[in-house]
Amino acid sequence: MARSEIAAVGVFLVGTCTLAAPTPALQRDQQRSSGSPVSCSTLALRADRVHTKGGFGMATCGEAAVRLLEQYDVDTIFGIPGVHTLEYYRGLADSPIRHVTPRHEQGAGYMALGYTRVTGKPGVCCLITGAGLTNASTAIATAHHDSLPMLILSSGTATEDAEQGHGSLHDLPDQPAFMKTICALSIDVRDPADLADAFAQAFEVFDSQRPRPVHISVPIDVLSLPAAGDQRLPNRGTAPTVDSVLLEQAADALAAATRPMILIGGGTAHAQTEVIAIAEQLGAPVAMTIAAKGVVPDAHPLSLGTTATISPIFEEFEQADVVLVVGTEFSETDYFYSPTLAPPAFGGTVIRIDIDQAQLSKRRPATLGLHGDAATTLTVLHAALGRRGVQGAGDVRAAALRAANAWWPGHEEFKPFLSALAAALPDNGVLAVDSTQPVYVAAHLWRGTRPNAYLPYGGFGTLGPAMPMAIGAKLGAPDRPVVALAGDGGFLFTIQELATAVDLGLPIAIVIWQNHGYGEIKDSMERVDMTPVGVSTSAHDYLKIAEGFGCHAVRAESLDALGDLVAAAFAADRPTLIEVVADRVAPSALPVR
Repeated sequence: MARSEIAAVGVFLVGTCTLAAPTPALQRDQQRSSGSPVSCSTLALRADRVHTKGGFGMATCGEAAVRLLEQYDVDTIFGIPGVHTLEYYRGLADSPIRHVTPRHEQGAGYMALGYTRVTGKPGVCCLITGAGLTNASTAIATAHHDSLPMLILSSGTATEDAEQGHGSLHDLPDQPAFMKTICALSIDVRDPADLADAFAQAFEVFDSQRPRPVHISVPIDVLSLPAAGDQRLPNRGTAPTVDSVLLEQAADALAAATRPMILIGGGTAHAQTEVIAIAEQLGAPVAMTIAAKGVVPDAHPLSLGTTATISPIFEEFEQADVVLVVGTEFSETDYFYSPTLAPPAFGGTVIRIDIDQAQLSKRRPATLGLHGDAATTLTVLHAALGRRGVQGAGDVRAAALRAANAWWPGHEEFKPFLSALAAALPDNGVLAVDSTQPVYVAAHLWRGTRPNAYLPYGGFGTLGPAMPMAIGAKLGAPDRPVVALAGDGGFLFTIQELATAVDLGLPIAIVIWQNHGYGEIKDSMERVDMTPVGVSTSAHDYLKIAEGFGCHAVRAESLDALGDLVAAAFAADRPTLIEVVADRVAPSALPVR
């Protein structure tokens, strides 16, 4: 993937927290590296190292990993220290990289994702291995599902104990295999000389392939060994070059189109200029998936927003003579409310652009598949269309489609609440959302002003990411106002991160949709004539809980008051929890189609 398209890299430093006496294998490794055995206390407390540019002097592998992160322009780490990660923290002690301490590894992962989405820069988490990896695995799996780059740097058990079933603390049987299920790569570094190459492999994925997590594991004994002397960065990777013959064929098809349509996904989040340029050139209306919300702002005359699932726009895609599809896998969660509960069955020529070549033949196979990153491929396609003198005009057609939107029954129940919240958030604001009933409407109804201003909970469909994503977003974009929107059930998954937000003095607004439990699941049970089971939570006093963490806490007694409360939260010196009681503002639930 081209660097211009990469949202960012969330990096996890993950370690263990036991420090055993050196094993015979460890003693041998240390003798080979330094000429004499190194004691356990020396492993934990080594302080005599010199960092030189392009090399690491007496730095340990843990310290060298931090220096490599610096060279890759990583500037923030979200982490919880552990005894087995001490060598990373030795490096962090005098590093310009900022460290943020979350209260749980899952929260750390979602902070990294929020930071990743808004900055286009790396974020870092420092967690313990084994239990730390499993705790963070939900956030890592979200990054994998949503094609977000993340570097998970962990320690492993000592080389002598690896995969031996010795019962070592935090030992995760076949840790690399576990991580391979949710990562593009899982690299086990057993030799200090291989450390820099492992980082190079990770960033090669981020630079030139579909962005997904990469795991680098370094055994605890290797972390304390001296690093290799020279670990300069290699040349960065580049995205694949699109096939010129296929590109010309695609240009011919688009030039001849009389009713073109464009559908874009999260792969275009950093290709806004290129998407708008080709849409204007073709005069083609553009619909976006949830991950692409705001790439073509709602105010643009060719923007259809995130409405590809709604009639008659859905039917227009099926009837278009040529459809240009860029950077989307047609995820199930984008089409829950379509007339067929599936992506459109395109009737015309389908031109797909994707960094992942395998996607070109999946779900809705391409007639013409262009393997490449969105920004670069759209640029060369735009030039090819320019040589053909293409200049369309689709403003009228787009306006007609927008005016004819037939929203599904039920969305009106949440519109007043969402409108009040939107009015309180400036155009440069960020909304991080959880899986909760108003969000199912907001996914399509919430305005799109710019890319990565609406941070979805993701296709993995987890509960709890909203608040930690908001924390990461605020750290990555401190000048932008940030709101987290979560249901009371989902909020409890990561409620402890209120402490992190208070520690940092972040003026974020945390809006809780209080429907006394798992409201959508309760409604779903009732719709199929079930007696609801396990869906009600006790009547927690969220205001007292938030105040106990040191937050401001208020209840919005009406939607008219919500705007003032959110504005006050942005001006505060700490986070503010705002409770909205659902049955006071939206008595009916959203029907599921």
